[in-house]
Amino acid sequence: MAIFGITGRFIYFAIPLTGFFIGKFLDDQETLRMTSFRDKSCLYGGNVKEGDPPSWP
Repeated sequence: MAIFGITGRFIYFAIPLTGFFIGKFLDDQETLRMTSFRDKSCLYGGNVKEGDPPSWP
């Protein structure tokens, strides 16, 4: 039975795709947050000179 045109087949695709996009958004936000700590670790920081690209994008 379709309620407002939403069938079971739609639900089987919509829920996993929604979860994927929410997860991707959260992962992108975490990567963006972690860029503020880029090359600042005492253990992994190394010697980065001015103008050199960061060690990871």
